[in-house]
Amino acid sequence: MDASELLQLYKAGRVEFSDVDLSGADLSARDLHKVNFSRARLCKTNLKSAKLCRANLSGADLSSADLKGADLHKANLRRANLKGADLRNADLRDADLRGADLSRAYLQDAVFQGAKMQNAIMQNVIWDRRF
Repeated sequence: MDASELLQLYKAGRVEFSDVDLSGADLSARDLHKVNFSRARLCKTNLKSAKLCRANLSGADLSSADLKGADLHKANLRRANLKGADLRNADLRDADLRGADLSRAYLQDAVFQGAKMQNAIMQNVIWDRRF
């Protein structure tokens, strides 16, 4: 499946895309609220400014994904692989990040208010503006 096919199906009302492989796809600035990307392969995917509020991304591979400015408000990111992901200015309010791996992720100006972070891996995260 490619990004254009996914967007057509989503527009038609489908939200179930678990286990899909969209590695490297461009889904920037797309409205994908409530989508189910559980266990999906989204590494190096462009999700910049995407609306993923209430999305299920549990167990998804988002390594090196561009999530700058993404709306992940109340998203389920349990056990997601976010290694090296760019989450600058992302809205993660009330998101579930329990057990997620945020190693080497860019987190400058991300909002984590109310987020569940138990057992999240936060090794070498980048919080400052020097990158």
